[in-house]
Amino acid sequence: MSPTLPSPILVGRERELVALHERLDAALAGQGSLVLIGGEAGIGKTALAEALCREAAERGALVLVGRCYDLSETPPYGPWAEALARAPASDQLPALPAAMLPPRRDGAALTGQEAILRRVRDYLAALAVMQPVVLLIDDLHWADPASLDLLRVVGRGLADVPLLLLVTYRSEEVDRGHPLAALLPLLVREAHAVRRDLRPLDAASIGALVAARYALGDRDRDRLARYLVGRTEGNALFLGELLRTLEAEGVLHATGERRPLGDLEGVPVPTLLRQVIEGRLHRLDLETERLLAVAAVIGQEVPLSLWAAVGAVGEDAVLAAVEQGLAARLVVEVVGDARVRFAHALIREALYEGIPGIRRRRVHRRAGEALEDSGTPDPDAAAYHFQRAMDDRAAGWLVKAGERAQRAYAWLTAAERYGAALALMGDGADAAARGWLLFRFAICRRYADPDEALSHLDAAAEAAEAVGDAMLRARAGLYRGLIHCYLGDLQRGIAEMRVGVAAQDALVAAGQTYTPLDAVDATNGRGTLALWLANAGHLAEARALGEAHLAGALPPPEGEGSAPYADTHYALGLVHAFGGRPDEARAHLLRAAAINHAVGHRQISVNVMRLAFHHVRLPYGADRVAERGREAAELAVAQAGQADAVREREPPEAMQPDLLLLEGRWAEIRAIAAYVAESAARSAPIMSATTPETWGELVRAQGDAATARALVVKWLPDGPGTVPGSGYFATAIGLIRVAAALALDADDARHAREWLEAHDRWLDWAGATLGRSEGAALWARYYQQVGDTMKAYTHAERALAHGTEPRQPLALLAAHRLFGELDTETGRYDDAGRHLDASLAFADACAAPYERALTLLAMAEHRAACGQTHEARTLLDEVRAICTPLDAQPTLSRVDTLAARLDAAKAVAPVYPAGLSPREVEVLRLLAEGRTNRDIADALFLSEHTVRVHVRNILTKTATDNRTAAAAFARLHGLA
Repeated sequence: MSPTLPSPILVGRERELVALHERLDAALAGQGSLVLIGGEAGIGKTALAEALCREAAERGALVLVGRCYDLSETPPYGPWAEALARAPASDQLPALPAAMLPPRRDGAALTGQEAILRRVRDYLAALAVMQPVVLLIDDLHWADPASLDLLRVVGRGLADVPLLLLVTYRSEEVDRGHPLAALLPLLVREAHAVRRDLRPLDAASIGALVAARYALGDRDRDRLARYLVGRTEGNALFLGELLRTLEAEGVLHATGERRPLGDLEGVPVPTLLRQVIEGRLHRLDLETERLLAVAAVIGQEVPLSLWAAVGAVGEDAVLAAVEQGLAARLVVEVVGDARVRFAHALIREALYEGIPGIRRRRVHRRAGEALEDSGTPDPDAAAYHFQRAMDDRAAGWLVKAGERAQRAYAWLTAAERYGAALALMGDGADAAARGWLLFRFAICRRYADPDEALSHLDAAAEAAEAVGDAMLRARAGLYRGLIHCYLGDLQRGIAEMRVGVAAQDALVAAGQTYTPLDAVDATNGRGTLALWLANAGHLAEARALGEAHLAGALPPPEGEGSAPYADTHYALGLVHAFGGRPDEARAHLLRAAAINHAVGHRQISVNVMRLAFHHVRLPYGADRVAERGREAAELAVAQAGQADAVREREPPEAMQPDLLLLEGRWAEIRAIAAYVAESAARSAPIMSATTPETWGELVRAQGDAATARALVVKWLPDGPGTVPGSGYFATAIGLIRVAAALALDADDARHAREWLEAHDRWLDWAGATLGRSEGAALWARYYQQVGDTMKAYTHAERALAHGTEPRQPLALLAAHRLFGELDTETGRYDDAGRHLDASLAFADACAAPYERALTLLAMAEHRAACGQTHEARTLLDEVRAICTPLDAQPTLSRVDTLAARLDAAKAVAPVYPAGLSPREVEVLRLLAEGRTNRDIADALFLSEHTVRVHVRNILTKTATDNRTAAAAFARLHGLA
């Protein structure tokens, strides 16, 4: 057959080829991309991708291919390691991680999965600069979880790199529970991946293939096309195999000479690929057929040396089998390597399934033993073969495979291997070894499934108890406490961590050691315990433990380096932030972020940066807008660039909801919350995208009291009686303030008082400074609402004092506004004006539009009280302009109420003598009736103190000395 004739694989793929050529052209020009090619088995995905790879090589690109394999355990980063193993060596390239290289090759020793993913991404970028790269990852549906993480990281950074990344996968394998199901839409959104799903070839395409490939008359051409459509259902692989079978049977001729089509119905045409393969095998000699069956057991790619060892033959016999397999199109050569691979995964599957089970197990055992004897066996391959052979040696190799995966930070893969080993261990297994295996499984699964991890830690603790392994018992307790903290049960978690840390310290002091498998497992627990103590509000204990750890009073176990101190700095940063020491807090938090970044824990590093922003920059330096903006930008860049292998990446803005709230970017917070809620890859509740207290403030400000209350109930299920230390301290005190404000909004003084007492109780218990100004301001509002103006002023003064030392611009803004509102109500208009001016200055300095709107509204109320109606209306217009886009309904309602009052006052337009205000006239009328201050207060719903202030102002304005003279003034001017 002429090589120019069309391939059945590529016929009918014109649209796909155009799209692939566009992506190849762009990559060669310096703009890379990711292309996802899906479809059913045999549809032509690999052939289409390989055709583009051949063209890319002809045009000067470096082509790298890595494949995933079924019927075997793909090791961590397996297809990537296979592809990169064929890349040219160069001193100009970054060193590949050891996790990506075979044991006999040295690589970079990196800590943390994120460091590994970044290094591979950087390596590929540098390689593509030297020569444009086309990288094919074939059969992604069989990939290990770590390979999927790497795909996501590499795919996001292709826009400016001359690298075309091709990925194929079987769509029927990717059901809702498959990890790839959640990843595919993310790749389209994040990496702007081009997605092409191949469909079966239609009748027109098959007819065109027949017309171009065979010299047949019209009648025969139509008959063959109908036959092919009916037998293959458009599957390209089946189509090609069926055409070859017809040619081999002499029914169809591929020469250029026109020859009639034979009897199609008389030929035993196979309808399944297995039948096609079996038909070809029958034409091979028995030894070649046997050796091909052995190769199918070994794997999709078969090293010739391993094939010879497992088949118990010499090199010549293997080469003879290779030649026959190539001629029958069952295998293809791997260029540049002493191995072959099956032409299609379906061919290998059919061969494998055709082998009797007893024989299959024997061949698997020989394969495992041959790998053992090789000197540097792949533990995943050895484990796979011994598993299939039902050999007891499988458990040991599974553990080795898990350890390799854990060292490479491929925790989910490690957990799969440990879990499989546990399943193979019988009742007679070494209890101590089983206990440690349970422990390793748990720590690798603690993020993916905390409940499952807890159950395995419980089992590990039981095993430790049975064999007297004190170190295992201590570490199981430490991690069990840590996971309880993750789940929000801080009281139980901290209690268990205390016990575990104390037990481990005693064992280390007695000379026992523990060898961790990764930097995370290396934690000695002291810094982590200090961190969770700080999170829960045990500030004094956290500070004492953290400072002792840093001082070296409790030296770290051997080999831990600086990593354990990251949590210690993290803890001390929170302690100082809550304690009102911003400089110390910032120094410790930035140190914690730097250590985590250095050891590859970039997600944790970003979280620490976020908390430094949330607990230090905003409360203590919100008015330093330039510095605030620089830190926010750095945080956004760090978040956008980090690789999160545990959960779906959030938009950069999701790390800064408090800033979005302050800057009036409320729609963005709503969008982030909706994004998280709709994401199928997230199992966390909606508030995982924002700090709960920030979300509570937002929905309350927008008038959504029901959502705000639901949030309070979720995080503080025992209401005001929630015990201090039972939850996250910062979240608790923030939501307690939201709950108190909601009660005040509803004129529910009783519940407001209960929440405010709870707020004081939490702050006093923790010894915290941060939050005291806000709490005092809420107390002032409470006393203002119940009519006790004296106590309202007392707490307003406290709010101002707490906001002054240490200096907290946002707290000062609110405290000055509170004073302005109180002074307006009591007629101290000059004092009110000064405080409101100060509040407005802080709002502008902090670039806080909503806070500015609240202060402008207070100023409008002040101007209205002073009779300055025009100024009041102008201020209300600006408040509306700010609050309408924010959908701040409660504030807009206050604007409407004041505007209605101004309209009513304009209709009557009374002008009172001596400059008396409407409120003062009301008080004067009642005074003229002989009412006491208490009577007047009750009638006007004012405090007695406020009435005394009004009476004093009336006497001053009317130039009278006593109440009798003031009453006479009222009668004289018709006010009585």
